[in-house]
Parts: sequence; structure tokens; C-alpha cells
Amino acid sequence: MSGPCTTSCRQFSYCSVRVVLGVHDAAGRFLGDVRDTLLEALPLACRADLQAKAKLNIDKNIVVGDFKAPLVHGAGQPEGSVRREDYSQLFHVIINYELSSDSSEKFLAVKSSKFELRVATSPGIRFEFERDYTSAPCAHIHYSGVAGLLSPALMQNFQDKSGNPRKKGRLDELHLPVGGKRFRPSLEDFLYFVISECGFRGRPGWEPALQERRRVWLSKQASAATRDHPEAAAEALRDLGFTVTPPKGFTTPKADAQW
Repeated sequence: MSGPCTTSCRQFSYCSVRVVLGVHDAAGRFLGDVRDTLLEALPLACRADLQAKAKLNIDKNIVVGDFKAPLVHGAGQPEGSVRREDYSQLFHVIINYELSSDSSEKFLAVKSSKFELRVATSPGIRFEFERDYTSAPCAHIHYSGVAGLLSPALMQNFQDKSGNPRKKGRLDELHLPVGGKRFRPSLEDFLYFVISECGFRGRPGWEPALQERRRVWLSKQASAATRDHPEAAAEALRDLGFTVTPPKGFTTPKADAQW
């Protein structure tokens, strides 16, 4: 049987995020929100079963946050307490963030993120974002599999490309583009996919909790997109009846159309 979930074990993973980050308050708050989102969405026997680690990489000037959470099988199962014996022996959720300042050095930015449904030691499906990617879409999905309907196309299209793993029909070598840096799937989208689409159990009240946090995410992304496209934002506001006047000397930034 599972042992009791004591107060100290509930506090451990929370402190592991806050203490390591120290003065990096914005990054600490961000990773604390990630942890709370996972706790609100996934049923756990003990809050400390959500493994959370954070560290500052001084050489790269980034903060790295890692999370690992167990999953419970059974879509539509009656709501009730969860024991550690209920955890899947095969599937976990793995979340990774690398955080830094944005180009203006005024705002916290996500340098990279990985949301993974792990099968034993291999990624089953992974939602990735790499802000500085140039050789592939910066926001993309990897899906592990061979012999899907796309595999014959890969084998034929890349048969003369020496060293390209796609010639073997491996679907996990594809980068499925999903909206770029501003309109990529959020952590909440990924958790909805894990629970609603893949059938793992959610904590009671998981969906409205994720919807509320997703509203916050969409608002932040809208603000960031406004900074990227201020003239389009101003025009949209004027259409709604707002008066918008650009500041003196304003120069329109070059739109980033990166994949």
C-alpha cells in the first residue's frame, strides 16, 4: 500500500523550484505556475509524486525547469482517490522548459519547451518549441512510429538522400508545424490531449482549471503578438472604436514570419 502523503513531501517539489531560482522571480513564478497546472490536471496519490527540478545555467544565461508526472489509465473512471498502485507502469508526462529574457531584455521568454507523453524510456509523442530553430519549424510535433500511411511517401521521396533517416519511413523524423512561436500549443492544450484524447484520467475539475489557465496563456500570447504586429493590432482596435495613436518616432518592427 502507498504510504501517507505528509506535509513535508507536499512542500518538497514546490521548494525545489523556488529555492534554486532565488532572485529569478519571473522564472520562479512561471515554473511554479507550470507545477500548479500539472497538479490541477493530473490525479496523484501524493503531490510529491510530481517530480520538479529547476536550475540556473549561468554559462547559457537560462533557467531550466524539468517535471515528470505519473499517469493513471482509465477514461471515464469514477472520480475518487488515487493510490500509487494505480499509476501506469509504462506512461509518464515529461515537461521541460528553458527560460531566458526576450530580445528586448524586458520580458521573460520561453527559449524552448518540450511536452512529452513518454512510453517507458521512449517519446510516444512530443510537442516541441525551439525559439531559435532555423532548420525546422520552431514549433512542431514529433510522433513516434513506422509503417503509417505517410511512411511510403518518406521512403520514396528521400530514397536518394544519403544519411537522411526519413528514407526508412520513420515518422518521428517529421516536424509537424503547429503555429509558430506565438500560436503554438500550450501546456494546457497538451494536457487536454493526454486526458481527453488519449484517455488518461484527469483530476476532478481538470477541464475548467485548464480552460482558465489557457485563457491566461492566450492573453499573454495576444500581448506578445501585439508587440510583434503593432499596426495590425492598432487597426483591429480602431475597428472596435478605440482611438489608437502611435508614439512619436515610432518605427514598425519587421514582422517575423519564421516557421
